Amino acid sequence: MALDLKYQRTDVVPGPLYPGYVLYTVFFLLTSLILFMLSYRKSKGLERQRLNYMAAGLGITVGLVFCTNLVLPLLLGNNDLSGLASYFLLIFIGATSFAIVRHRLFNIRAVVARSVAYLLMLVILAGSYAVVIFALSNLLGVSESVFVHTAVSTVLALLMAFTFQPLRRFFEKITDRVFYRDRYDSQEVLNNFTQILVSELDLNRILKKSLAALCESLHIEFAQIIVFNNDRVYRVEHYGPLPLRLMVAPELRTLNRSMLIADELEGGQRKSLLESHGVRVSMLLSTREEFVGYLLLGDKLSGDIYSTQDVNLLEIIGKELAVAILNAKAYAEIQAFNLHLQERVDHATNRLRIANRHLKELDRAKDEFISMASHQLRTPLTTIKGYLSMMLEGDAGRISKGQKEFVGYAFDASERMVNLISDLLNVSRLSAGRFLIQTKPTDMVKMIGEEVHQLLTHAQAKGIKLIFEPPKDPLPPAEIDENKTRQVIMNFIDNAIYYTTQGEVRVVLHQTGDLVRLEVRDTGIGVPVDARKKLFSKFYRAENAQVLRPDGTGLGLYLAKRVIEDQGGTIIFSSVEGKGSVFGFELPFKPQPVKHEDKPHARVAASK
Repeated sequence: MALDLKYQRTDVVPGPLYPGYVLYTVFFLLTSLILFMLSYRKSKGLERQRLNYMAAGLGITVGLVFCTNLVLPLLLGNNDLSGLASYFLLIFIGATSFAIVRHRLFNIRAVVARSVAYLLMLVILAGSYAVVIFALSNLLGVSESVFVHTAVSTVLALLMAFTFQPLRRFFEKITDRVFYRDRYDSQEVLNNFTQILVSELDLNRILKKSLAALCESLHIEFAQIIVFNNDRVYRVEHYGPLPLRLMVAPELRTLNRSMLIADELEGGQRKSLLESHGVRVSMLLSTREEFVGYLLLGDKLSGDIYSTQDVNLLEIIGKELAVAILNAKAYAEIQAFNLHLQERVDHATNRLRIANRHLKELDRAKDEFISMASHQLRTPLTTIKGYLSMMLEGDAGRISKGQKEFVGYAFDASERMVNLISDLLNVSRLSAGRFLIQTKPTDMVKMIGEEVHQLLTHAQAKGIKLIFEPPKDPLPPAEIDENKTRQVIMNFIDNAIYYTTQGEVRVVLHQTGDLVRLEVRDTGIGVPVDARKKLFSKFYRAENAQVLRPDGTGLGLYLAKRVIEDQGGTIIFSSVEGKGSVFGFELPFKPQPVKHEDKPHARVAASK
C-alpha cells in the first residue's frame, strides 16, 4: 500500500504531558540498553552472535522510530513520517528471523512441533463436540428443553476434559516422530557413555565403544578421536565411513579451540579446513593440567545442524572422555613397565639360577676335595700323633725335660689338627647326608668330668680357674651319641678357655624335669650384638674372636648345633660383650626323632 503523505499531513501541537512521554521513552530505552549490555557481557560464543544480530536489528529499528515519532515531529511541526514506524519493525523482524534460522535463537522446531500437536488436538476436540451436538440435536429435535442441551453439553465437556491429556500425549508422539526423528534423552546418553568409561581400562576399547555410542545416540555419520602424547599423534580411532582426507597434526593444531562448529563460523581458515575434511564439529579434549587430543564429528544423518542440546551434551562428554583417556594411557604405561620389569626379573632369575647351579657344582667339588683331603691327612697325622705319644711315654728311650716340652707342643698341635680334620669330615658327611647319630646309655657326669680334666692343664697355663659343678643328685644314664656329644662339650669348654683372658670358666650340669642341662659360663670377651644372628653359621667367626684366635675355623658351633638338634635337644646361648658368655644345651634323657625339612647343611650354625 502506497503511503500518501499529502493527505496525512497533521499539525503537531505538544501537550502538557508530552515531556513526560519523552522522559518515559528515554527511560525505557536506557533501561533496555542497560539490561541488554549486562546480558551481552555474560554471553559468549554462539549466544553472543545471536545477541549481535538482535542488537543490530533492534538498534536500527528503535533509532528510526525514535526519529520519526519524536525528533522529526518537533523539528518539522508535523507527524507526516510517523506512519513509517510500522515498516521499520520489519528490520528487527528480519534480524531476529536470521538469528533464529542461522544461529538457533529459539528452538523453533519445538515451537512448530508443539503448535501442530495442539492444533490437531483442538481440531479433533472441537470437531467431535460439534458433531455430537449436531447429531443429538437432530436426534432429539430442536424443540427439546434447554435443560437437555445443557446436560448434554456438560457431559461432553467432562469427556473432553478427561480425554485432553491422553490426546495431547498421542499427538505429541506423532509430531515428535515427524519433527524429532533424531531425538534422544541427554541424561540417558550420558549415563550410557559414563558406564562405558568406568567399565573399561584398555584405551582401544574405550575409544571404539565411545565413538560407537556417540554416533548411534546423536545419529552422526562418522566420528574420530585423535590422541596426542608429547605433541605427537599417539592413537587414532575412527567410527563410520572414512572422510575424503584425514587431518594431520599441523592442521589439528590450527583448530586450537575448545569447540568449533563449522555451521556457526563466518569464514576463514578454520571453517575451510573443517569443510574440506567433512567435519562439522571439532572439540579439544583436555583437562586442567594436560592436553589429550581432538574429537572430530561429521554431519548428522538427519541433515540438521548441531542443536544446543547436542553442544551441551558434547561439552560434558568431552571432559569425561579426556579424563578416561588419560587414565587409560597411564594404565597402559604401567602395564608396559610391568612387562619390561617382568622381563628383567626373568632374565635376572635365569642368571641367578645358572649361577646357583654353578655354585652347587663348586660346593660339591669343594666337599669332595675336603673329604678326600681329610681322609688323606688323617692317616699320617694319626701316625705322627702315635709316635709323639710313645716318645712322651718313654717308649723311645729317655728324653730330657726340654725335649719332652717340645714333643708335648708337637703332640698338642697334632691333636688340634686331628680335631680340625674330624670337623671337616663331619661337615662333609652333613653335606652328603651321612651324618648319623648313634645313641647309647651314657654317664653325663663322668663324660663331662673327663673333658674338664683333659682341659685343666690348658686353663692353668692361662691362669684361669676351670670349675665343674656336677648335680647334687645322681643323674640317670642319657641315651645320646657319646662321641659327638663329647666333641660338643669339649668345643664349648675349649672356646671358653681361649676367649677368657682372666677370671674363670664354670661348667654346670643339672637336671630340669626330663632334660639334662649343661651350661659353660665364662668371663671372657663376649659376643658383639651384630654377630649373634650369624654365630652358629658355617665358617663364621666374630671379629673380636678373630683377633684373639686367628687360627679358628668357625666349624665348632656349627657342628655343635647340629649334633644337639639331631638328638632332640636345643642350644643355649647368651652373652654380654666384654663380660662373658654362656654356651650349653638341653638334651632329653631318651632320644626323640627329629625331622629335617631342609637339607642337612642348612640347619647347622658356625662357631666363634
